[in-house]
Amino acid sequence: MMPPYYESRFIRANHPDRAQAIWLRWTLLLPVPGEPVADVWVMLFDPDGSGNRALKVPHSVTAADYLSDPWSARIADSVIDDVHAQGVLEGATWDLAIAPGAERAVRLLSDRGYKARFPTAKTMVRHPLARFDGSVALGESHVAIKDWTGSVNHNWGSRHTPAYAFGQVCGFDGQPNSSLEVVTAHAAVGPLRLPAATLFVLRHAGWDVAVRTVLAARHTRGSYEPFRWSFSGRTDGFELRGEISAEPDDVIGLTYTDTNGKPKYCYNTALADCRITLSGNGVDAELVASRRAMFEILTDERHSTVPVLV
Repeated sequence: MMPPYYESRFIRANHPDRAQAIWLRWTLLLPVPGEPVADVWVMLFDPDGSGNRALKVPHSVTAADYLSDPWSARIADSVIDDVHAQGVLEGATWDLAIAPGAERAVRLLSDRGYKARFPTAKTMVRHPLARFDGSVALGESHVAIKDWTGSVNHNWGSRHTPAYAFGQVCGFDGQPNSSLEVVTAHAAVGPLRLPAATLFVLRHAGWDVAVRTVLAARHTRGSYEPFRWSFSGRTDGFELRGEISAEPDDVIGLTYTDTNGKPKYCYNTALADCRITLSGNGVDAELVASRRAMFEILTDERHSTVPVLV
């Protein structure tokens, strides 16, 4: 891996009955200019309980070991692979067993998109309907995790997408085997920022309803702001319409460093609401996820009502 380069491996999971969620990330950053770093992130969403909390601890890249086969990452005293995640930091500890499930990985790009230099940012959900058991302690908050639903994820590339909205649902209300991955992104070629393109993969009732290329995104639309997002698209005889929204109190603000060494602001919640309507090919469905969808915005501007925790 040569700079500029970044790679994140992360897990997220939601409490089955209440508005509570975790998000843990192992991130490798090789910027130009700047010093390489390996960061461990721990985030707890608990606005109705002990409050939202976030912790980031940087390490030397010499303390990091990222493997593709078997898929795993280690940074200092923390590790993640397909079946477990463990870690000890100053201010946080966790020990989680992961049951990946039988679902195929979700690929938001085409095979060509993963191999090409553009887009510069790649993403994949290794396990879209994983189950989690164990515990997470962050500061004074201690969370017992039993049969939480979530995902195991992998992001990498030479540059973050300059601006985007990203959403993920790991099981809808009453439809636990359905999942969604969606992004409305402003990619860039050099200094030129391109118009937004919306890609998505909805799995429901045995169908993969997917738009994975910029060419196919001619038939999709997406518009977002903090913290509301609407999107739609037509593909393979289906029509999809969706909305994702969140309250500011459910959102955590973070500072990301891009591979050019400049900061960006990430606003993320795992407690958003999502509503999808899907029609076509004999399907007429409305899917709802209540305070359990992930909704993330990356931007150059700070949001006035959401504090940046790290």
